[in-house]
Amino acid sequence: MGISRSEAVSALTDIESTAGRSRLLKGYHVAGPILMAWGVIWALGYTAMGLLEPEQWGLIWLVLDGIGVVATILLSRAGKGAARTGQGWKIMAGVLAILVFYAATLALFQPTSTATAIAYPGVVTGLVYAGVGIAYAPRYLWIGAAVFAASLVGYFFFQPWLAFWMAAVGGGGLFVAGLWLRRA
Repeated sequence: MGISRSEAVSALTDIESTAGRSRLLKGYHVAGPILMAWGVIWALGYTAMGLLEPEQWGLIWLVLDGIGVVATILLSRAGKGAARTGQGWKIMAGVLAILVFYAATLALFQPTSTATAIAYPGVVTGLVYAGVGIAYAPRYLWIGAAVFAASLVGYFFFQPWLAFWMAAVGGGGLFVAGLWLRRA
């Protein structure tokens, strides 16, 4: 007994949908540890910002961001998804574009307070994650919204402790989000 053309199309659509869902979940699984690593980096970096003079912040973040990039590369090798599909260069180009945007906006709008300099990375990061969530992976929308909102809440309500707020809520939030993605 054969199957009809509409049954075949329906079966292929189901298979394609399942394969897409599987790729998305694998992407979440690979991204979880990366987000956890960045959560730790944020916690360390923002804690350092709360304890050190602003003149020392750049060096601290340079070292921590370098560690984060190396950790991201090593952890992403576990998934090998981007490399296999030829998307690795697009991810790196996107990250570079975001970093250039971040540096350019800081140079153009030079923060007038340390609180602005502390909150701004969280707002930009939240926007980027939300954009990725809207375009590709819905869980990132929620992560982005949480980081964005937490940054604004800290800025408007917890300025005297903003660096520690960002360490706990921002860094801790990214770590918990990584656990959530890993569980997917």
